[in-house]
Amino acid sequence: MKTKNKWQRIAIIIIAIMIGVGVPEYLNSQNVTDLNISDSYNQESKLDKVKFVRTVDGDTIIVTDENGEDKRVRMIGIDTPESVATEEERNNEYGVMASDYTKKLLEYSDTLYLEYDIDADDQYDRILAYVWLDNVDDTFNEENIENSMVNAIIVKNGYGVAKRYEPTVAHDDCLQALMKEAKDNNTGLWQYDGFRKLWD
Repeated sequence: MKTKNKWQRIAIIIIAIMIGVGVPEYLNSQNVTDLNISDSYNQESKLDKVKFVRTVDGDTIIVTDENGEDKRVRMIGIDTPESVATEEERNNEYGVMASDYTKKLLEYSDTLYLEYDIDADDQYDRILAYVWLDNVDDTFNEENIENSMVNAIIVKNGYGVAKRYEPTVAHDDCLQALMKEAKDNNTGLWQYDGFRKLWD
């Protein structure tokens, strides 16, 4: 009987597709949890595909969007020392090293993917985003974050710090954990007392 009911529901789903009824809404209304049917055909990527143009500094890049417009993107949830600030006294050697690291990390990247949070932009009219090397399906999978999110890779390798900017904090817990590990292991710039003093 269970198998029969399963096939009846599959038939209803197929009919729903044919007449244009929203399948996810039907599945939710029926509490369907035991069907192994992929609904990927009804899902679009959560990430925006952009073309990488260049690195500005350790936590900011330039990309070209789908309309062909160049946009400045500030990576959410992290901070790196300054290297191109208009106030020259704010720039330092650690900022240059952080910028060089991001340049090297993205050196062979042509396409990047942007994930957004609560705030879309900042007071400097920069897009706020988590920058991904790959179009991952699950942006909350820790392995995906560590291996493919540029923001996280920078923090994990000690070239930036995790910084909480309310309310844009979707990945803050993971970034904070990666920073603690890098700091405890003197990874990257954490080996320098001068870098540590910047964040005291």
